[in-house]
Amino acid sequence: METNNQIQSEEIEIDLVELIGVIISKLWIIVICAALAGTIAFLLSEYVMTPQYISTTKMYIINRQSNEQLTYSDLQTGTQLTKDYQELVTSRPVLDEVREELALAMDNKELKSKITVSVPTDTRIVTITVQDSSPDLARAIADEIRNSASKHISAVMNTEAVNVVEEADLPLEPSSPKIVKNTVIGGAIGAFISMAFIILVYIMDDSVKNPDDVEHYLKVSVLGSIPYEEENEEEDAPATEKKKKKSSKHKRSSYGRRSQTPVNMDVLTSGKEMNRSGY
Repeated sequence: METNNQIQSEEIEIDLVELIGVIISKLWIIVICAALAGTIAFLLSEYVMTPQYISTTKMYIINRQSNEQLTYSDLQTGTQLTKDYQELVTSRPVLDEVREELALAMDNKELKSKITVSVPTDTRIVTITVQDSSPDLARAIADEIRNSASKHISAVMNTEAVNVVEEADLPLEPSSPKIVKNTVIGGAIGAFISMAFIILVYIMDDSVKNPDDVEHYLKVSVLGSIPYEEENEEEDAPATEKKKKKSSKHKRSSYGRRSQTPVNMDVLTSGKEMNRSGY
């Protein structure tokens, strides 16, 4: 049992070494595919994709339960209402007012897709982020969303105040696409696909290519081999050289028949291949 396991592990190790050798021999294909995919990703990021800009504004919400000083209970209640704040910021009345104030040629669904609302853990600071292809429009929408949401939250939740923490900034550089990142990812994808294709071709190829494959896969010893030369070379050669080659081939083949055990000539005929199962 241990012997069988040893044989199997040795065969797997040999296959892996052979596979690594195949990959190394085809390394130039992998490099070309990686470079080509990286170039395509770079061109798409640089000339096709529309740059997007992000502007961020923040507001702080105070919610009192009485007219007295702010208590810990007030803070705790405000923290538990963070999801309510998120929903109110992107509610229909807020979006309608923003579209009307800025005269935006888009519907509420498209406007809402540009807005991201987040509330950091254990805080009542609502962060509003707007993404747009125009940096000026991104800042204008962020500020208007904050102003409209402040009034809407105060009216709905009866909060005492919604204070501005940060006004929207004017983005100077696009947030996307990230050209370097996209180029590297494109190159990695190209290298992976080409490597996978090379491995697949290697696994699917069951033809016998040399005497070592015969001994390894068919478990039989090779008695001899017949030399083979391309027909094109014989056609281009002069007539005298052809006669010499034919006579030398005849001598070698006749010597082989006299000195070696007969073999199946149909199997060893030049130009034919057999697979690793012997067919």
